[in-house]
Amino acid sequence: MDFFSEYGDANRFKIQEVVGKGSYGVVCSAIDTQTGEKVVIKKIHDIFEHLSDAARILREIKLLRLLRHPDIVEIKHIMLPPSRRDFKDIYVVFELVESDLHQVIKANDDLTREHYQFFLYQLLRALKYIHTANVYHRDLKPKNILANANCKLKICDFGLARVEFHDTPMTIFWTDYVATRWYRAPELCGSFFSKYTPAIDIWSIGCIFAEVLTGKPLFPGKNVVHQLDLMTDLLGTPSLDTISRVRNEKARRYLTSMRKKQPIPFEQKFPNADPLGLRLLQRLLAFDPKDWPTSKEAIVDPYFKGMAKVEREPYCQPITKMEFEFERRRVLKDDIQELIFREILEYHPQLLKDYMNGPERTNFLYPRSTIVHSNTIAPKEQPSLKCLKERQNAEVAYSKSSREAEAIPLHLSRTLQVQQRIPPAKPGKIVGPVALYENGTIMKDSYDPRTFIRSTGLPTRVCPPCIFLSQIWHS
Repeated sequence: MDFFSEYGDANRFKIQEVVGKGSYGVVCSAIDTQTGEKVVIKKIHDIFEHLSDAARILREIKLLRLLRHPDIVEIKHIMLPPSRRDFKDIYVVFELVESDLHQVIKANDDLTREHYQFFLYQLLRALKYIHTANVYHRDLKPKNILANANCKLKICDFGLARVEFHDTPMTIFWTDYVATRWYRAPELCGSFFSKYTPAIDIWSIGCIFAEVLTGKPLFPGKNVVHQLDLMTDLLGTPSLDTISRVRNEKARRYLTSMRKKQPIPFEQKFPNADPLGLRLLQRLLAFDPKDWPTSKEAIVDPYFKGMAKVEREPYCQPITKMEFEFERRRVLKDDIQELIFREILEYHPQLLKDYMNGPERTNFLYPRSTIVHSNTIAPKEQPSLKCLKERQNAEVAYSKSSREAEAIPLHLSRTLQVQQRIPPAKPGKIVGPVALYENGTIMKDSYDPRTFIRSTGLPTRVCPPCIFLSQIWHS
């Protein structure tokens, strides 16, 4: 009860143990007594002490509400604060995820080619969905990819993510985190201000895949110069034409003055990898951004023949400007607090309905907006859903695509051994092959497929809660 202080949902959760502490607050494992589920609760304290931290929290919980996909972590619940205007802590409830990809790489030295292929497929499938929403993650690395012992991956930590609006010049600030630099594209090395495109996530995925193959980071640079040295040691010195397109002047000068290096054949660097996988990796790690494939192009690469299936790879409609109006104007603490409170109400539907219809609704708040998913139609071709029948049809279609997105590809299930019920693994340890079976039946994640329809009112079906926020195990 001390952990929850005055929060009214405290009696719903039975705290088990503290699993993490940091400058942000405390993380505890718990049991949701309403559902019987094991969860993780993250208490983030004094969130309005620094406005930039509050904006990051708002950005993340908003994006995790709008981006619903089997390969992205979901919000379960956010506790209602005792006061609308005076709260300073928030409690975010996560699904319990055993580990992250960083721990998986450290704990497993017997991963197979099927594991490598399925890991990369899930990451690209999530990226396709994220990018069609016009969202760029900007901080992909193994610690930001959650993992279970059953080989399922889920991308988390959207605190540095951004949404692109095509009528707005997208120049952003990059905080120079050392660990993040290892997964940063060449054109961003040493850049504090840079325009960005979805391609920066593609490079990061390439670095992560290479790390899965070798068990260690591909470009662990100690500084910007060392980072560029490591890149060119493997990829060779880029052409003058490629260097001319590097936006950062210091990086451009250094590359121009560099001695000529020849690229190392990927077959030599990654001797045990699938040749088709290496061919795709070379595309992901091309030095010139114009040579990078999009996520939609990469997922149909021959490496995924027999695994890629359009029904498993839904699109997402682009997120609208109104959702991120706070990013486009100068906001005060009271504005951010009001918007965070509004996001919390998403997990208390009756209170949200009362709030939206009440006299205190502020004009600063955007209309409630939710996402339409499509499994086969590109976002620009997505039809509007105006009546209940169409809405129900959309829900059925997305439920089907979500179930198929979680299913293990059949070509793998035929070749890999059927597993009996297995004991819990230590964090990070993969148990068994890629095909997940129990008593001969493909196992499903506890994912609740649902669709969300853009509207200015409440949907006809209230969405149950589900979360993960960033870096639980390593914060």
